[in-house]
Amino acid sequence: MTRSACAVRTIGKASRLFPSSIIPGLGLAIIVLLVSAVAERSGLLDAAELQGYDLLLSARPCPSVKEIVIVDFDDVSVQTLNAFPVPRELLVGLIARISAGEPDLIGLDILLDKPREAAADARLAREIESAGNVILAEVFGTEELPSSGPLPQFRSGALDAAFVNLPIDRDGFIRRTLLWTRSAEHQGLSFPIALASNRWGRALEPGPDGMYRLGNTQIPLDGTHANSALIGHWCSLETVPVHRVLDPRFDLQLFKGRIVIVGQSSAAAKDLYSTPPSRRAGVSGGHAFRSGAEIHAAALAMVLSGLTVRELDQRQLWTLNFLLACAAIAVVVRARLVLGLAGVLALGAGIFLFARALLVGEGVWMRFLTTEAGIALAVPAGLGYRFLRERLLKVRAEAERGELVGLFERYVSPEVAAEIWRRRDEIVLEGQEKTATVLFSDIRDFTLLSAGQPSAQVLAWLNDYFDAMSEVIKRNGGMLNKFMGDGLLVVFGLPLSSGMQEDARRAVRTAHEMLERVDALNREAKPGRPHLAIGIGLHTGSLTAGNVGAHDRMEYSVIGETVNLASRLEALTKEFKTRIVISPDTRDLVRDQFVTVALGDAIVRGFREKVGVWTLGERAVSGEQT
Repeated sequence: MTRSACAVRTIGKASRLFPSSIIPGLGLAIIVLLVSAVAERSGLLDAAELQGYDLLLSARPCPSVKEIVIVDFDDVSVQTLNAFPVPRELLVGLIARISAGEPDLIGLDILLDKPREAAADARLAREIESAGNVILAEVFGTEELPSSGPLPQFRSGALDAAFVNLPIDRDGFIRRTLLWTRSAEHQGLSFPIALASNRWGRALEPGPDGMYRLGNTQIPLDGTHANSALIGHWCSLETVPVHRVLDPRFDLQLFKGRIVIVGQSSAAAKDLYSTPPSRRAGVSGGHAFRSGAEIHAAALAMVLSGLTVRELDQRQLWTLNFLLACAAIAVVVRARLVLGLAGVLALGAGIFLFARALLVGEGVWMRFLTTEAGIALAVPAGLGYRFLRERLLKVRAEAERGELVGLFERYVSPEVAAEIWRRRDEIVLEGQEKTATVLFSDIRDFTLLSAGQPSAQVLAWLNDYFDAMSEVIKRNGGMLNKFMGDGLLVVFGLPLSSGMQEDARRAVRTAHEMLERVDALNREAKPGRPHLAIGIGLHTGSLTAGNVGAHDRMEYSVIGETVNLASRLEALTKEFKTRIVISPDTRDLVRDQFVTVALGDAIVRGFREKVGVWTLGERAVSGEQT
């Protein structure tokens, strides 16, 4: 197949190569995925992901957890009772009051690690032992915090002791609770886990898929520590200030059968932390910080309700990220720019809604901002690819347009050449059967007219004649295919057709105007120029059109009996003494617009059967010269 033929086969298809190509899109998606993975692994997205988690968690509905009551040394109680540091006698009275209400457990989130007045310490130890259900607080040592625990006299009478250490995220917020610790210095359960374990009489034990099980609750580890879990909700729990509990009028039945956690939210105690609700405290009217006791209570409520949170599996997350990056790139590359950007925004919004539904409905935290970052990166990646694609397509289109238009601009008018480019998908250059109308014209007795004349002068006559004929042909949309000495081969319906009938009409109209133009040339001829007369043959039929020639020199041409018959019909103009001879096939197509006159049957050289021929009305006959 020739180079021109190959080129035209690709014309009109180049714009589809890139959008339908999977490999470039996958490559861009992989690059986007790698960049977002590097950003995620380097911690650049940690703060944003944690804030995203807080936003998602705010939509989770609160469960009904009535088993927990917080007794709080708030600022009012501290000021009213002069309760910081908490006096032993005050603590004795408080435990006695709570115990009288018959709670299931009392969690004392107040460190009893330093001795006070011996008699007061002894009374507190006896009260703890008398209650029989008190769980004390302790701290296991870290690099920032030394170990501390309840004095032996308090520990001996307590039901249990558990650590109150809280894991703080990089942004200073607390979102997690520790489950247990096992080290050379300390082994034990966290405060909320110890309370739940004693409440149910069940031990914390390993569960399936890296989870831990306590009673009927599966607690997923969050992956940041070997022993921590995300707190699944931050609902407000019933809280009673200490000064109200100590009021003789207070109804102690509030504590019956419940878990009572005693803590300190006063500014003096400095046991306050930022938590997810802190971000919306100004909107909701809540307080900006939560005490350690409130955080332990939230973790305990999560265990009791079973509303835990686990992270989406990394393999699932990154598979989803890859697919969404592919989708975003496809949208940016394939759609119009505004629609593409709108599609990406819609995709981003959809991811947020999906992540929210996943957390609210299934308790699964999807780190959606990493996904959103991948979608955002897909925009410049897709636009960059689109720019390069369009540049390459432009260069390719310009080259192909130059090749195609360059091939036909010799034959047709600029307007037709432009139409050929617009309808390039219809063109086949390697050879195609088509139906067209062929016009063949020749100058009568040209050999006699040019005999004895200087060749330069004859060439000037011919060029003037050809210029005039070419103008008429191109104006009517014909393809001037060849100059054959003093003859012209013109085709209507190639390389593009306006319909077989319209092609034939344009051919006959062109023949008419060519005769009129020759008459005008004769009238305008300068002295010494010969009087010209031409004959024209017209036939409509099947022919083969395509590139003809050697590999280094090609031209678009037509061959077949239709071409031969048109040439033979032109030769019959002398025999019938008329300037136009039309075949029956062409006459049938134009008879509704042109007056035709039958000339009779003629024997055409090269054809076995006689051919009935026609001419146009009087105007075609007038001016006839022999």
